[in-house]
Amino acid sequence: MHWVRWGLAISWLMLIGSLFYDPISSILTDSTNFSSPFRIHLETCVLLQGECVPQKPYSLGARLFWSVIVPAAIFIIFVFGHEAWRRICPLSFLSQLPRALKLQRKRKIVNSGIVSYELVSISEDSWLGKNHFYVQFGLLFLGLTARLLFVNSNPVALGIFLVLTISSAMLVGFLFAGKSWCNYFCPFAPVQAVFTGPRGLLGSQAHEESSPVPQSMCRTIENESACVGCKSSCIDIDAEQSYWDNLEKPARQFVQYGYVGILIAFFGYFYLFAGNWDYYFSGIWSRDDAVGMLFQPGFYLLGKSIPLPKIVAVPLTLALCTWLSYLVLSRVEKMYRVYLREQGNLNVRQQSHHTIFTLITVFSFWFFFSFAGRPILNTMPDFIILGFNAIAIVSGSIWGYRTLARTPGHYQQERESTPEYPEQIAVVEVETKLQSQPNPSNSPSTIVKRKNKTRTSAITQTRRKL
Repeated sequence: MHWVRWGLAISWLMLIGSLFYDPISSILTDSTNFSSPFRIHLETCVLLQGECVPQKPYSLGARLFWSVIVPAAIFIIFVFGHEAWRRICPLSFLSQLPRALKLQRKRKIVNSGIVSYELVSISEDSWLGKNHFYVQFGLLFLGLTARLLFVNSNPVALGIFLVLTISSAMLVGFLFAGKSWCNYFCPFAPVQAVFTGPRGLLGSQAHEESSPVPQSMCRTIENESACVGCKSSCIDIDAEQSYWDNLEKPARQFVQYGYVGILIAFFGYFYLFAGNWDYYFSGIWSRDDAVGMLFQPGFYLLGKSIPLPKIVAVPLTLALCTWLSYLVLSRVEKMYRVYLREQGNLNVRQQSHHTIFTLITVFSFWFFFSFAGRPILNTMPDFIILGFNAIAIVSGSIWGYRTLARTPGHYQQERESTPEYPEQIAVVEVETKLQSQPNPSNSPSTIVKRKNKTRTSAITQTRRKL
């Protein structure tokens, strides 16, 4: 897997390089290249706000990235599980290069005259530790906004976007220990959380595994745990435990409910902007002049343009749909919770969240693959299109049927009947080691501050009760 990750990372870097210079793939899109499925058809008129979009040969890098690589990542996460994706994710791999090169930031610890150095970790009690779901969803929002405004159709802009993302991942890998990029910053993490659920369709179950290869990839070449305890209830160690532990957190609910809205808004905006679906399904959006359209009318409905600039219309559409989705689905979940109480169900909150989460994931998977990849898939023979549709429908149905029946009680019962697995033992050892090491959080002044904070909190609570 180490060599596989190197191969994928290098391939990704080559793709990024082709976004800046590509004299080859444009040959495949030439209108006279009748043997290529990607050739442009000059006789076809794709309307954009009532006018035909001019067509000319273009490089395929951006189109392949958005219509093949991104959908493939979602499919891998949903079918093969989070563990499979984290093992091959180039960003995850590149974020660990500072660790591999031993160039990570360390802080100096002085305790009773003894000087030591330790890696800097993000505390789960810190603001970022408590709000990373909101931060990551915000970065996802910015990324999708940038896609619709600049990045979709401009290879150079996409290349710069990807280079900045890789640089950010490596910078976080230098500043903080462990998988801090994946756990606290990566804008793709909310998408992973939505499409993973308790586990992927073919994913393993960490708490039942006797295999020497666990879910976690935080390991040495000798297959020993290299966990530094950067996050408890880590999805890299036990995806299902992480799912149940985060299920009732408001931030996790916001991600699940808000993702539906931002997903619908993203694909729906192509229609709202062009006035037709041909603009999206033809794939012409991957080669038009998006930058030149920033101040063009952002909506075109019923044959009329609405004079709101695209640069304003895009974030407004995404934000409004995200907000409405969150409000509507939160209300639906509360109504379902009332129904469960009337039926005398126990653990109403967990069951209601889990059921709504599962239905959202299945809907999102089907909706996503109704659009994602279609500009290229639609150029294939009918039997390939129908075969892919069948795979998507069957995969989503099986995943949903199996996941709906899952409960935290099932998980806990299985875990109690299985000896503690090696990776979990390693995590406990790491946490014990961290607690025993000299740490600024255990210094006398910090302890006094902590006690004063606790005392103030207790006084406040007493006053509220009175």
